[in-house]
Amino acid sequence: MNIVLDAEEANEFGISQLVPSTTRSLIFAVLLIEQDHQYGLRREDIMTQTFFMQHKLISKNPQAIVNNKDVISEDWLSLFDNDFWGTNIKSNLSHKSYRPLTILSFRLNYIISENGITILGFCIVYEVVSKFHVFKKQSTDSKKTYLLWHINRRSWTRIAVVSLAAIFLLYGRWLIMGGIKPEFKPSNNPAAFSTDLFTKVATFHYIYFLNFILLVWPQWLCYDWSMGCIPLIESVLDYRLVSVTLLYLYGFLYIRTILKSGESSKRLMILATSLLIIPYLPAANILFPVGFVIAERILYLPSAGYCLLIAISINKLCCTNKKVYKVVITAYVFLISIYSLKSYRRSFDWQSEYSLFINGLSVCPLNAKVRYNVAKVADARQNTTWALLEYKEAITLYPEYYQAMNNLANLLKNQKQFDEAEFYLRKAVSLKEDFPAAWMNLGIVLANTKRFHESEMAYLKALRYRRNYPDCLYNLGNLYLEMNNTDAASVSWFAAISINPKHAYAWTNLIAMLDNTGQTDKALEIIPKALDELPETPSLIFAIANVYGRINQFELAEAHFKKAIELFNHKVQAIHFANIGVLYHRWKKYDLAKLMYKRALQIDPMFKSAKKNLALLLN
Repeated sequence: MNIVLDAEEANEFGISQLVPSTTRSLIFAVLLIEQDHQYGLRREDIMTQTFFMQHKLISKNPQAIVNNKDVISEDWLSLFDNDFWGTNIKSNLSHKSYRPLTILSFRLNYIISENGITILGFCIVYEVVSKFHVFKKQSTDSKKTYLLWHINRRSWTRIAVVSLAAIFLLYGRWLIMGGIKPEFKPSNNPAAFSTDLFTKVATFHYIYFLNFILLVWPQWLCYDWSMGCIPLIESVLDYRLVSVTLLYLYGFLYIRTILKSGESSKRLMILATSLLIIPYLPAANILFPVGFVIAERILYLPSAGYCLLIAISINKLCCTNKKVYKVVITAYVFLISIYSLKSYRRSFDWQSEYSLFINGLSVCPLNAKVRYNVAKVADARQNTTWALLEYKEAITLYPEYYQAMNNLANLLKNQKQFDEAEFYLRKAVSLKEDFPAAWMNLGIVLANTKRFHESEMAYLKALRYRRNYPDCLYNLGNLYLEMNNTDAASVSWFAAISINPKHAYAWTNLIAMLDNTGQTDKALEIIPKALDELPETPSLIFAIANVYGRINQFELAEAHFKKAIELFNHKVQAIHFANIGVLYHRWKKYDLAKLMYKRALQIDPMFKSAKKNLALLLN
């Protein structure tokens, strides 16, 4: 029995979802409708809160929560050395997303995250806009009019403190990252790696348009937007440039509207615009390239600015013409209801990995990572044909996708298509030589084709790149056993167990090998340790039962056989009943032996040893 590993994802798995808050929003809407016809900031505040609850985005990442070693580790200090996904922050493989308080509490995840720091910039803008006063003063001598501006001392103090705090946090992050920038792959953010300036700039601006659309109309939500999800704009004739033009035309008209507005409205609109734009800047690829194309979680804080703009607009409509009050409020409640229904519908996509990945496929069919994940869930559902197609499509979309090649090769190996499996594994290690899982799987394929020396070299190569690799040591032990080198096999399995004391397959094969080679004393010596580590592992208990049966300790053997069969449950095989049948046969409990042989034959009517032994008893 060989252990085969899937490729591990090293990239960020940025996924987000709309969060429903329907009940609260409807309560706020009712309060709003019941307000009198005095229009002011209170109404805007209520509308903004209501709209924001329907529009907010929350980051979710199973890789950061379920599989993060900092979450499940007993060491509470390691999280301060690692990024959000448990990778050492100083490593080149780290995305430099440093959120230790998130790992600690899952509540303060925006205190020192990227767009969390940008909120300090908004605080500065807020202080300037709200406390900045411009007034005219006429000179008594020359009768000329001067424009004077004024900010009080307390405001200057607050601006200075917030600025220093921002600088301190940015410098602290830089120190924590080891003073190095993160290194991303072209698949993470293709536009950032483009050598053509037009392609880079045009694609980035189209991405801004898509982020704006996701705020206004969150119809296309996907857990991952990398790997070709948004094709690069490489020609001035690309129709998507029309969208970019419309975005900036709208921006121009919006700026004109701000300039023509009254003083109070102008301040509010500038604040809302600042809250919309400033938190998005770290994701805009302006200051530095980022490791994603679109990350919906980045829109969490900007969505608050968007919601504030909606509230300002609704308030202005109502103030302009009180006759349209009911129409505007009805439209507002309708908008909240639409977002609520969309949130409710989106929640179904998050019920399982399968539904989430299938939804991603409908949004980003050109995304190789989406295809890869669909293939994994198809394989988990035993739909091998579909999984093969999706893995091959992922490789077609991204020819350097070595993780997909590794997993595709595993499926091909299981179907005995060893030549094609070897082709993909060799291609995977040629693209990434330090890919221990692929080297190990290549060793399994080579062992199946009886090329033992090449197989051994592949296993040793895997161990070269990952020294503490218990699965590889286990498979190497299997190879040595097949080569009749039982001493080397024993050494490999002991090494696997020393790294991972709960490696069930290594314990099972080691005890079975010692039993079959007459080293019963050694087997009996390690059995207590094995049972301490794995007291409920049926394959191990079955191997131990065979050891006790061989030395005629029938009661112990019977107890372990029965326990193993009970633990195997619906996965019990003919050999399990056949072996306990042999035990009863030797124990001279012939009726029980017959019963066990018959049960074995019910599972597999062609099981030779059971047929032969049952025939001996019947004769």
